[in-house]
Amino acid sequence: MGIARVVRSGASILGQAMWRIAILVCFWTVNAAAGELPKNLLLKCEGKLTVILTKPTIDSLSPKTFSTTLSLRNGELADNGSAFLNTGNCELKNGIVICTGQAVYPSTIDAGSESRVMKSYINQETGEYNFFMETTHHSGRNATGSKSEGMKYVRNGLCRTIGKPIF
Repeated sequence: MGIARVVRSGASILGQAMWRIAILVCFWTVNAAAGELPKNLLLKCEGKLTVILTKPTIDSLSPKTFSTTLSLRNGELADNGSAFLNTGNCELKNGIVICTGQAVYPSTIDAGSESRVMKSYINQETGEYNFFMETTHHSGRNATGSKSEGMKYVRNGLCRTIGKPIF
């Protein structure tokens, strides 16, 4: 009877240790998955748009609303409404998807060019979305020559997933 009790208590201790290890492995797996950037996500975003021009007009000083669909795929955040507002190099830091981008476009008003620096932020928990873009006008092509101010373009709003859970 004494040996049976020792064997049962040894099995019980081993069983408890196995459960603890299994629970730790589960928590580690969940934390690793929670820290990963989603690979394919479609978001509907709405909010306020503010455009700050070098020479503001009365109309440009009034915030407007925006509504767009964003696609987060393979580390790039694309605005399905405009190819000019896409950011890449996305990573997840402290629950926030942070994306950056730079681009240079030929000017549509003269022989110069325009450079753009963009940053996007989406809070994983709340869906809060912020997009910042600053443009600089250059007198030459490919962001060369003298610089002059361009505009600042700011979006603040909320995003929700279309189809699947947000994160």
